[in-house]
Amino acid sequence: MTLIAGVRRALVVVALALPLVPLLGLVAASLAPAPVLFPGSGEGSTWSSLLSHPGGGLGPLPLSALLALCVAALALPLGTLFAWAERRWVYPGARFLCVLTLVPLAIPSYVLAGTVRQALGPGGWLGGPLGLPTFAGFGAAVAVLTLTTTPYVQLLVGAALARSGADEEEAARTLGARGWRLAWVAILPRLRPALAFSLVLVQLYVVSDFGAVAVLDCRVLTWRLYQAVNLGRFDLALTLACGVALLTIPLLIVARLVRGRKDASGEGSSGQRVVARRRPSALALCGVLPLQLLLGFLGGLLPVLTLAGWVWEGVARGLPFAGIGEALWTSVWLSVSGALLTTGLALAPAWISIRSRGFGAGLAEQGVYLASSLPGVLLAFGLMLFTLHGCRVLGFNEVYGWILGTGGLLFVGYAIRFLVDAFACLQTGVALLDSDLEESARSLGAGAGRLGREVIAPQLAPTAGVAFLICALAIVKELPVTLLLGGPVGVRPLSFRIYDRYTEALYHDAGLAGLAVVVFGVCGFALTLWSRRHA
Repeated sequence: MTLIAGVRRALVVVALALPLVPLLGLVAASLAPAPVLFPGSGEGSTWSSLLSHPGGGLGPLPLSALLALCVAALALPLGTLFAWAERRWVYPGARFLCVLTLVPLAIPSYVLAGTVRQALGPGGWLGGPLGLPTFAGFGAAVAVLTLTTTPYVQLLVGAALARSGADEEEAARTLGARGWRLAWVAILPRLRPALAFSLVLVQLYVVSDFGAVAVLDCRVLTWRLYQAVNLGRFDLALTLACGVALLTIPLLIVARLVRGRKDASGEGSSGQRVVARRRPSALALCGVLPLQLLLGFLGGLLPVLTLAGWVWEGVARGLPFAGIGEALWTSVWLSVSGALLTTGLALAPAWISIRSRGFGAGLAEQGVYLASSLPGVLLAFGLMLFTLHGCRVLGFNEVYGWILGTGGLLFVGYAIRFLVDAFACLQTGVALLDSDLEESARSLGAGAGRLGREVIAPQLAPTAGVAFLICALAIVKELPVTLLLGGPVGVRPLSFRIYDRYTEALYHDAGLAGLAVVVFGVCGFALTLWSRRHA
């Protein structure tokens, strides 16, 4: 048992050290800057470049902050409205429409941005007939990221509504509260933690997003950081990375504080009567139905139709398609290997957070959430810097290229990025373990190894399988970590193929790879729906 406990603690230490690696890379680069690989004319790396653009206008730092605020201002009321319609209203087609508004969860943001941009652009199948202008820039990024983040608000607020009982609302009605007064005194206090967490989560997602802003040419921090790393401008990249951290870390702190208050406030109305669904007024229904249909069309149907149209056009014009088999196989083995590593690392912190008490349990949970909350571009760049400066300190400068070429950093990046996904599933599984069954096995003389094999492992297997699938599907869709850490290795999975072919205007190839990624996304979406029904 002592050996097993020691291994478990070692795995916890590794999991907690992972988020520190990219941050230590940034600190090391600040203290001993790496040389510029391709010096010459170009944008300077001064802090003023974060605040203002050389050609005039907002710099990437205020532009990122403004983008996050604009998206949150749209996604929060939309997601809350859809959650209310799902949980409190009854009307024809309600179930279908509420699922339709969650469909954007199945579409990666870079696929959604690329398809919407082409479909609504001047030459698109919708933009052409309607005479729409070019769909790009800040406004387009606000629209696409609103489509992407609204389902997260719907899920969080919907879960809070599902936990709210009818007693408080009926008591408020008995005292004469109606309309907005009823919402203020009886409903909003229950929803306030979910709304606050949704607000922070949406802003954190927007600040961290790379795919959508890159496709839509919105020059925010993450897009500029990727460009600087690609050009070998590590001095400029370091300045931009500090800007990303400046926006991200305060949001992470607020998110953890808000989540902690939410958890401390209780799990809701277990045992209370569920609020009865009501038929909405005709005016309210006329307001929500078009919005549900619009979001479902733009966030789900339009991308699939556009991808299929690209493939059909390629076939009709006799264009040669690049073989998708290698990219598909690369995505499969990357996702399987990365998911196995991530799930294995998440098991020890999940166990400690439930079975231990005191400071260690809280530290394990906080460390895991910090690890997976770093933006993908910042995470990958920090890993590169940590490895580069570690090799310089040890005097093995030539080893950096070898380490990057092995692909080890890529899997470390995946493990950091998606550790929390596996952790959340496994934490639930550990909490549901039957302790009486364990005690019975011990009383019958079962040792640690047999106890783990025959008692604990069978109980944990279902949640471990779900954790593995969630991580594998997320890795298939991951873009910035794959581009920065997989590109130098020659790794070309589906996500790389989509981005590469789209930037080269080879839409038929991008469409074929995009449809394959959407299939993986639909599988993840089905898992989300399943988990909601069995929660």
